[in-house]
Amino acid sequence: MKISIDHLVLNADRLPPDIDHDLRNHIAAFCGVKADDVLSYRILRRSIDARKKPVLKLLYSLTAELRDSARPLREVIPAPAEAENGTPRFECAHPPLHPVVVGSGPAGLFCALVLAMAGCKPLVLERGRDVVRRKADIDAFFQTRFLNEESNLLFGEGGAGTWSDGKLYTRMRDPRIQFILQEMIGAGAPPEIAYFSHPHLGSDRLPGIIEKLREKIVSLGGSFRWDTRVEKLLLWDNVCKGVVLNGGEEIGAPFTVSACGHSARELILSLAEAGVKHSMKGFQLGCRIEHPQSFVNFIQYGMEEPPAALGNAEYNFVSRPAPERSVRGATTFCMCPGGEIIPATPKTGRLCTNGMSNAARSGKLANSAIVTNLEPGCFSSPREAFEFLDLLERNAFALGGDDYTCPAQNALDFMRGTRGKLRRGSSWHFGVREARIDGLLPEDVTRALRRALAHFDRNAPGFIAYGLLTGVETRVSSPVRFERSEETLESSVPNLFLAGEGAGMAGGIVSSAADGVRIAEAVLRKAK
Repeated sequence: MKISIDHLVLNADRLPPDIDHDLRNHIAAFCGVKADDVLSYRILRRSIDARKKPVLKLLYSLTAELRDSARPLREVIPAPAEAENGTPRFECAHPPLHPVVVGSGPAGLFCALVLAMAGCKPLVLERGRDVVRRKADIDAFFQTRFLNEESNLLFGEGGAGTWSDGKLYTRMRDPRIQFILQEMIGAGAPPEIAYFSHPHLGSDRLPGIIEKLREKIVSLGGSFRWDTRVEKLLLWDNVCKGVVLNGGEEIGAPFTVSACGHSARELILSLAEAGVKHSMKGFQLGCRIEHPQSFVNFIQYGMEEPPAALGNAEYNFVSRPAPERSVRGATTFCMCPGGEIIPATPKTGRLCTNGMSNAARSGKLANSAIVTNLEPGCFSSPREAFEFLDLLERNAFALGGDDYTCPAQNALDFMRGTRGKLRRGSSWHFGVREARIDGLLPEDVTRALRRALAHFDRNAPGFIAYGLLTGVETRVSSPVRFERSEETLESSVPNLFLAGEGAGMAGGIVSSAADGVRIAEAVLRKAK
């Protein structure tokens, strides 16, 4: 018999780290049957209950198959019939051959995958390099401080998310997400990403997963070109006929999908100035804050060393001032337990922070962005917004000493508007240098972050005292959104589709991947 268990609660203390694979005895105890009567189970969702810390609990929702002869002592609920796994049917009677997909981040990769599954044999153009060579370029940067502007922590196979922890959490409710997660699992991702409440992959796992997804696309007839930077659209009578590369080469295509990330500022400007309809949108700006991971564990779990089954703790804090207050709200973003802060810049002489962590999240430090939102009316054009951000990145680079050392400030000094000796180091590879982050950021951004820090510290005492602020976080989201037809999802230029973060339509790995799938579906509909 197949049953549903909506609320299996286990005390986390002394549970093994692989408890998800060893739930048979717990399910048997819950149902009042022998362990041998539990034939199999499937976890639907797992979350952590830390409301009564330091007593921590794991909460499971699952289905289980019991032996037909079992006689449960507890009344059990029959499991509903399982729905189809949600895999869309990507079919097209006359698939358009060799559509061009610009960018191999989540949006571009999953757009290309769907087009390949439909028989379109897409061509993916990526300005950076495949993950193996990209990793070598990143390692060389860390060793020499010489930045490859085309292959780095932002540009290359997998996009910016490849080396930023691989967080898969999203508030979206989209049936495409299950398809995306299952494709990742098929490419080597751990099965728990399908049921963890806040799943992540880890920057050590992601490159291999992305490589497998690319191999599947190639096996279906798709192809990739690396070190290939698209400069502008190939337009005939205002209809997109393909793209023009930076060396002047023209590549024709029946349909073109721009799935660049929002750090591809030159291409975004090229599209906007070519007349692709767009508007200015709100975007986030701030810096990154770092704490000892033991402090984060204590504020979240009530203990500095977490139970093995839970791993290091994470947080998500939000400050929402009353509407009548003139100070903006702020939030933490891209929190990396046991991780490190990385130089997410594609330009020499600029400095911008991001965070990453490996699958185990076992480092001694935790970091998170803390950002506030700039309203759409702050800038009149994409160029003005990008020049503003570029100047901030230049100033951060100079403040660190012009060698990728990161400017840093104790959070307490940030609150006071002072410059003090740093109390400790940072995970930033090139080292940190004491500086005035409060003077680096625009005044209204500093004011918003100060208010947010005070709010966070009331909820998590010590957040300021133990915090170290680093750099500037200027590449959280795009200030530009390209218009799309509500019905066809096509841009204002016929045969041109825009997807993901660079289009201003997504934020994060899963939402970008889902948008890529959505755009691929739109291309196939038009091809019919």
